[in-house]
Amino acid sequence: MKEKQGVRVLDRALSVLNFMAEERRPVGITEIAEATGLSKATVHRMLATLQLHGVVLKDRESKYQIGPAVLLWAESHRRASSLLEISRPHLESLWELSKETVHLFVYENGVAYYLEKLESPHPVGMRSRIGARLSLYSTSAGKAILAALPENELCRYLSEAALEPKTSHTKSNPEELREELEMIRQRGYAEDNQENEEGIRCVGAAILDFRGYPVGAVSISAPAYRFSGAKSSRLGEKVREAALLISRELGYKR
Repeated sequence: MKEKQGVRVLDRALSVLNFMAEERRPVGITEIAEATGLSKATVHRMLATLQLHGVVLKDRESKYQIGPAVLLWAESHRRASSLLEISRPHLESLWELSKETVHLFVYENGVAYYLEKLESPHPVGMRSRIGARLSLYSTSAGKAILAALPENELCRYLSEAALEPKTSHTKSNPEELREELEMIRQRGYAEDNQENEEGIRCVGAAILDFRGYPVGAVSISAPAYRFSGAKSSRLGEKVREAALLISRELGYKR
């Protein structure tokens, strides 16, 4: 029951914000209520909450307009869209080369999630979905991102994250993981040999911005039975090259 109420409240709040965005000018409570079919009292309560979080602003005439928090959301979307546009030809090249599943991830505010997926043409592929969060310590792309983080952020992650084993192959000991991250830095790409999901093997590399900070990653994934150690090394090099090309288009100089 509470979940349904929460969805209804969110739906109403979005209808209010959509109306304000379409109007592109300060609007009053009565105007919003008439446009959305909500009561004035409901609109007033919603606007008070949205104002508290910077989502809307109230002027001296008690009219409301979209606030700065929405700009932050828009900037996040813009960065992700730009990353996808720049990365797409490189993802397609990796797909043509490997004929396996290719993923693009975006990383921001300590969280990485699936941004794009090019499916393998083989009947047996990998389960994943756009928008899902990525485990950082048990996947190739996640470990590549961790290896590129500044030391203070990596320390915070290792001290706060629940490093629980996903499979019998998962490296869940912080010191053991640190050793692997150092190897990843030297090699330029990371491997996941059934550490996140039994039967799945991946190689991934971090995408860096002009500061050398990880803003995403790219990976190739396949069932372990057709992803030998030799193939993993060969495709790992290709993933590293693709990630570097994308990084340079984002302003990375090294």
